[in-house]
Amino acid sequence: MAFKEKAVVRHKLRPDWGAGRVLMRSDEYLQIDFSAGGLKKLKTSIADEHLEAASAEEVKALKPEKVKAAGTKTAAKRVVTPKTRMV
Repeated sequence: MAFKEKAVVRHKLRPDWGAGRVLMRSDEYLQIDFSAGGLKKLKTSIADEHLEAASAEEVKALKPEKVKAAGTKTAAKRVVTPKTRMV
């Protein structure tokens, strides 16, 4: 199954990474931000066979909190390190 950008996925062989959102998809690579595994760059040619759709609960958990009008709730920004490991 070919996952498009913004899809929420899980890696079948690395369940410890948690659910992740596809940030970018090109002919060569997918860039996915996993909740516990961080930012990963996977080869498109093999990534689709190792990925599966995340459950409804995981999709809901990855949605960002809505910020109230008065600014009472602030959404925390995730720090992305420049080190991206090829998998």
